[in-house]
Amino acid sequence: MKRAREDEEEEEEGKNGVPPVPAAPSNVDVAVLEGIRKLRLQKRQMGAPKGHEVQLQINCVGICGSDMAYWAKGVAGGFVPLDFTPKGLCEGYCGQMGHECAGTVISVGKDVSHLKVGDRVALEPGVPCGGICTPCRRGRYNLCPKMRFIGSAVNRVPGAMCTLFNHDANFCYKLPEHVSLEEGAMLEPMCVSLQAVTRAKVGPGQKVLVSGAGPIGLMTALCARAAGAADVTITDVVDAKLAKAKELGVQRTFKATDPGLVAALEEATNGEGFDAVFECCGVPSALKICIEVAGRGSVVCIVANYSETTQVNLQLAARREIDLIGVYRYCNLYPKALALVASGMVDLKPLISKKFSLEQANDAFEYFATGEPIKVIIQPMPAS
Repeated sequence: MKRAREDEEEEEEGKNGVPPVPAAPSNVDVAVLEGIRKLRLQKRQMGAPKGHEVQLQINCVGICGSDMAYWAKGVAGGFVPLDFTPKGLCEGYCGQMGHECAGTVISVGKDVSHLKVGDRVALEPGVPCGGICTPCRRGRYNLCPKMRFIGSAVNRVPGAMCTLFNHDANFCYKLPEHVSLEEGAMLEPMCVSLQAVTRAKVGPGQKVLVSGAGPIGLMTALCARAAGAADVTITDVVDAKLAKAKELGVQRTFKATDPGLVAALEEATNGEGFDAVFECCGVPSALKICIEVAGRGSVVCIVANYSETTQVNLQLAARREIDLIGVYRYCNLYPKALALVASGMVDLKPLISKKFSLEQANDAFEYFATGEPIKVIIQPMPAS
């Protein structure tokens, strides 16, 4: 039996031109969230990839705002409490965050033909049911009720804040040589912004307002410009983030705490209001202002997560025929995001604030929690 297995592996290597899939589980370093503000390195076992999967060295993982909520507040999805008991850390997502990631293929499953060992890829973290549910059949797989989204306690799937990881090869996108692994990891949040800009139908010549200059807000501004927006305005409470927006070419920046903010925004559009408004900070008062300064027949897109019920002036939205739309993750946008980055139309590199090793994962979160960094990258296996 052993010789037969070896023969099969040698045959598979001959067909694909890659080393055989390892039979024995590997010990993997994993950053595990054991409690609030407490990330610690553990050893966990990682098996061989399944036929449709690839095994990756994880080179870069970005810290997302949702990861920060897990780490700082112990809640997922804005309201679901995390289970930090020993049992809870062995079930569901297992205390294992990380969904903004890129890595290098080290092994391929027997059914994978479009990727090979050594390919650098960006991982789309959400793997839907594949056509069983109604949203997937309609082409909106981001709304799949059976979504397996890595690093999500809500979807109960472990994430990639670790050295090795297995992922569905159909949701891995090969990076061109001139696109870095850091940029590959940042394609994930960029796709959220691209989903927002796409759903809001931003087009040439439009005036756009972005509320919140965090990573998603800044990427939304960049995507809006790439879609043809002629005038982009952004608001935030942090001066350093507004300065970064200016560096990126945003035409106007305003302090969100300014008592005269609404008047200033109205003046910026000569009283006509914005064509598209994106709420990216999750603050109820900000959403109220977004509706107030939206133009007639415009769109207000809610991108941020809200942890509480929010009151807004629906009468104003109705009388102006303002379309209120939401965004939940993204759908069919990784190739477009990668094309925008690869072509140079969107430059994500200036958004990187600092990089940390996996051993420094908790320090990375402490640094991000100061409020001024834009994008913090953890490097479980730094690329050589």
